[in-house]
Amino acid sequence: MQPPAERLSRLIDGYLSTQLLYVAAELCLADALVAGPCDAAELADTFAVDPDVLDRILRGLAADGVLDERPGRRFALAEMGELLREDHPRSLRGAVLARGRLYYPAMAELLRSAQQGRPPFDIAHGETFFAHLATRPVERAAFQASMTSRSKREADAVVAAYDFAAFTSIVDIGGGTGVLLAAIMESAPGIDGTLFDRPEVIDGAPMAGIGGDFFVDVPAGADAYVLSRVIHDWDDEAATTILRTCRRAMQESATLLLVEAILPDRAADDPAAIRMDLHMLTLLRGRERTRSEYEALLAAADLRLARVVPTGPTTGVHVVEARPVPVG
Repeated sequence: MQPPAERLSRLIDGYLSTQLLYVAAELCLADALVAGPCDAAELADTFAVDPDVLDRILRGLAADGVLDERPGRRFALAEMGELLREDHPRSLRGAVLARGRLYYPAMAELLRSAQQGRPPFDIAHGETFFAHLATRPVERAAFQASMTSRSKREADAVVAAYDFAAFTSIVDIGGGTGVLLAAIMESAPGIDGTLFDRPEVIDGAPMAGIGGDFFVDVPAGADAYVLSRVIHDWDDEAATTILRTCRRAMQESATLLLVEAILPDRAADDPAAIRMDLHMLTLLRGRERTRSEYEALLAAADLRLARVVPTGPTTGVHVVEARPVPVG
């Protein structure tokens, strides 16, 4: 293990790695290196950038283990670098673009956030995260690419861990482009699935769906309702409103499923969940929650936490299963 001073120095310089990766993702560097090793001059012609600056960026990526530096100052993809390819089945390019374009500038306002109690993103841009994305298609596309790549990884883990075959109908609330719903329907072929999200999201989804506002109402009468990475976007008041909307639509025999991270009792026990909570702090007024906090949130919406199903150590999410509490 490195001495403490070296480990701390590496953390201090984390800003360098974030931006090195962002430039690589923005230029589609990994895709250009699929054909074989190149030097900075060859790549500079391809990307119309300064060769000297690019060479230093490439060496920085090699120092971080993303690229492999070959004799003659030529560079090839290392194993980590492969994950920056757009066509890689586990590509993280979208996540890098979102962090470089959106998260990185906002995080510079973390101190003022602590002083003011407002999200760093709101301070940096003078507007909320989703209002900002609504008028900026390039940044919105970067964020959606990040969400899609993460959704694919998590969807496979969710359907492997949780048996959806007991349901005949399911509504995916805030389901985006339907990545999770498609995986559920493939895992349980007899299920009738309905995608529900904002009208502008449904318009761009590859599958048919229903547009609406989950603060107002959602489709009624399904056997199950799933909200994947939705509740963590909101503070307790807003999250309770969403859950109450779902509860009104549910039959007494229905099931509510939340796909979310569960915060550990000690931060070191699940650093990925802690980092996700910091993303929520940076961008929104939402948060990750502990099991007991989800139990209290559900109870406020007349729902009872039945069980929590982990999906595995690499995905960072659990399936929180809840049932209606009889009202009246």
